Amino acid sequence: MNLTGWLPTTLIDYPGRVAATLFASGCNFRCPFCHNPELVRPERVASLPILDEEEILSDLARRRGFLDGVVLTGGEPTLQRDLVAFAGRLKEMGYLVKLDTNGSHPAVVQTLIDGGLADYVAVDIKGPPDRYAEFAGVGANTEDVRQTVRIVTDGPIDYELRTTVAPGLTASDIEEIADWVRPAKRYVLQAFRVPPEATKTLLDPSWAVRDALGEAELRATWATLSERFEDGGVRA
Repeated sequence: MNLTGWLPTTLIDYPGRVAATLFASGCNFRCPFCHNPELVRPERVASLPILDEEEILSDLARRRGFLDGVVLTGGEPTLQRDLVAFAGRLKEMGYLVKLDTNGSHPAVVQTLIDGGLADYVAVDIKGPPDRYAEFAGVGANTEDVRQTVRIVTDGPIDYELRTTVAPGLTASDIEEIADWVRPAKRYVLQAFRVPPEATKTLLDPSWAVRDALGEAELRATWATLSERFEDGGVRA
């Protein structure tokens, strides 16, 4: 695993759990509103130091009993050829494993679920199918994303589908996404935020000054969708 960062403790990345978050480098999307360009742009990824996997696993072994789980995020973790083996080592230590993915590699997600190596999967839905390339930054295969959605919604594990409501996404776009991912039990709208740290920026900095739906508008949109899902809402 090419791990370039980690958060030893988080109370927000794995719902209802105390977890550590590991960041894998590299991504096949180029979402212009991405908060982690250092994990996406190849020239920046190449300059990042790779963390010692064994040291991280050793630290996680020491913290069993305090942590409930580990979040594998990125970048895009399903690009990592050692992901399945690494998740297996986490499970051997007794950890719950949460995967954050853009949904572009359904076969990897299926392998993790079939092997009992993932307990929670969060799938990022970038936009409605006919505008996907605009928000993914590449010509993404929406059928792969849709297949990943089917895998997690039909499977035995917990999951969430979520959309960061980036600048340009409208209430009607969100309605279309909601129809596209049905039937699903949980859908979350995440408010777009510009990174507050002066040293961080978006993948495309010009998106920082574009208008996006605000929290009140997102809550009004969710009110029109809430009956379609068992759970979900707005994450501001």
